[in-house]
Amino acid sequence: MAAIGKIREQSTLLLIVIGGAMVAFVLGDIFSNRGGSGQGDQYVGEVFGEEINLVEYEKRVEAEKQSMASIGQGAASSQDQQIRNQVWNDMVQEKVMYTEMNKIGLRLGQDEFDDIRFGENVREDFMGNQNFQDPQTGQFDPKLVQNYFSVIQTQYPLFYEAQVNRIVNERLYEKYNALVKNGAFVNVLEAKDEYYRQEQQVNFNYVGREYANIADSTVAISDDELRAYYNEHKEEDRFDRDASANIKFVAFDVQPTEEDKVAIKEELSGLKNDFSKAKSDSLFVLKFSSSRNANQIDLKGADNPDLQGMIDNAENGDVIGPFQMGEKFAIAKIKNKGTEERASARHILLSNQSEADMKVLMARADSIKKVIQKNDNFEEMVTKFSEDPGSIQNGGKYEDFDRKMMVAEFTEAAFDKPVGSINIVETTYGVHIVEPLEHNDVNVVKALVVDEPIIPSNRTFNEAYDEANTFSIDAKDAAGLVKLAEEKGFKVEEGNKVTTQARTIPGIAGSVEAVRWAHNVDKTNVGQVSQPFEFDRKIVVVGLDKRTSSGLASFEDAKEDIKPDAIREKKIEIFKAEMKDKSLEDLKAEFNLEIKNAVNVSEKRPSLPGGANEGYIVGYALSMKEGDLSQPLEGNRGVYVVKLNSKTEVEPREDYTTYRDELLQNKQNGVKTYTIGVYRALKDFAKVKDERSRSF
Repeated sequence: MAAIGKIREQSTLLLIVIGGAMVAFVLGDIFSNRGGSGQGDQYVGEVFGEEINLVEYEKRVEAEKQSMASIGQGAASSQDQQIRNQVWNDMVQEKVMYTEMNKIGLRLGQDEFDDIRFGENVREDFMGNQNFQDPQTGQFDPKLVQNYFSVIQTQYPLFYEAQVNRIVNERLYEKYNALVKNGAFVNVLEAKDEYYRQEQQVNFNYVGREYANIADSTVAISDDELRAYYNEHKEEDRFDRDASANIKFVAFDVQPTEEDKVAIKEELSGLKNDFSKAKSDSLFVLKFSSSRNANQIDLKGADNPDLQGMIDNAENGDVIGPFQMGEKFAIAKIKNKGTEERASARHILLSNQSEADMKVLMARADSIKKVIQKNDNFEEMVTKFSEDPGSIQNGGKYEDFDRKMMVAEFTEAAFDKPVGSINIVETTYGVHIVEPLEHNDVNVVKALVVDEPIIPSNRTFNEAYDEANTFSIDAKDAAGLVKLAEEKGFKVEEGNKVTTQARTIPGIAGSVEAVRWAHNVDKTNVGQVSQPFEFDRKIVVVGLDKRTSSGLASFEDAKEDIKPDAIREKKIEIFKAEMKDKSLEDLKAEFNLEIKNAVNVSEKRPSLPGGANEGYIVGYALSMKEGDLSQPLEGNRGVYVVKLNSKTEVEPREDYTTYRDELLQNKQNGVKTYTIGVYRALKDFAKVKDERSRSF
């Protein structure tokens, strides 16, 4: 979640964006039944066979833009496609999820909506938001949330609707996903099967000829063999192709000139006097800064000697600059030069997402703490037990943070406990084992910044556009584009099999307009060259080489894609013929192979020495009798011959609870979040079609 400031101007709470990027709102009563769609003449896609029409889509796009504009965040032209894609994704998600939720009558009432904002079951992103914490105690204050929603509802109603819609949707999706998760079930037969998969083990000797040991280039395969492979497999889903286009294009990079950079710095210099006299620094920043970040930042000049010199000579209230900050020039008003407490700590997180019972987590944390205190092996315990992906690779460390960065309980342990002590604390994320590593008072400079991106001027951009336009006219057609580019020394890029679902052409961010141009069958012909497209700092001229309709891929279109698979099948045939009816010792001598031994492998753990995961080979071995020698077997990595040494016969049990619980946990983890579990499955079932390229 993006950092959110606590700036107030004349008792008005500065608008904040909760939880990152905003999403569009649904017109109408946000608590009512949704998911339906009106019919329209202009088709841009469908979900569950129900069309999404252009009018509906454009209303949502415009509503999102107005919502952003209402709080002073008007979308730049470069953001237009980002907004359109976000709105499309939101519409698809709503139609998919509400179709299912309406079937079971899932709703969110006003009482529950209030409860998750400022009641007894407040959302984590509110609880952990510093803007909603009492500045004296650091504790969550529900009155601040109420005040926030009251302000935006009365003063910024469009933004309010967008925020409320997002919260309502997320809550309903969470409830639906919880129903699915809690409905997961494992029966006795499944548990019994899992018991045998884990406990029935085999030991066998084997040799394997890996496919990778013979280069594909050495395997001769004819067109007739490729065609036979195609005919045998063409009913598979992988041969069902979306419409695609092959393009070639030239990209003209537009970079700011030195003259452009001087002009930007002069513009910022012209603001310094007004910034120093501003009655409200935060409003000044919101009005003039491109980033609109009205939060004070730590101004650091360690990597910028010019900036460091300005900082050293400045007093509180001075405005310094211009100076460069990454891809921007900036001026800064010094708000506070002083010292600040900083800490470094490492921790192990036992997440309440994988174990909801806090007593279990606390007991587990206590056991881990004792091991650490005995063996001094904190990093080892991090690797084994921590569930914080943000710190595992760093030994659990978070370094040089202040008292406002972490949740209150973690902060207390990191700052107020002795360095080297091992502490257990409970937070909204679960249970943490925290070891403070360092406490420091560091020099800090707090400042408010007005910045401007270092971008080409209109004049520079127009000059580049004129060059690209002349190139487009002179090229005349797609073949001419390549020839002319070679003459002028321009690099020609390719985009092969660019589908209608693609949002970019290779290497060009935000270039969906070029994709739509290539797929516009009414206006764009094969061989045609486009007018110049403007994508951020690139101007692109595109030539259309080929267009392929959707449906079954032809043999010629699929030929190169299937070649590796057809070669693999031929290798299998060759290997099997050469290895048939031969002992392990004969195969070792003839093909210079190593006889290896697989020990205590099972269907659950089918990994052979060297890391090959060969479930079929292990499963086949389980069906053999001791002393039997197999015929050549096709595996994932190669062709194998197996000789069974022994297998562990397991007896039926009366109780399979342990295996049932393990399977149940795996099933529940599979739907832990709707975005990677339930929603993905429902979206596939909904057969979503994105045909926006037909209308743009």
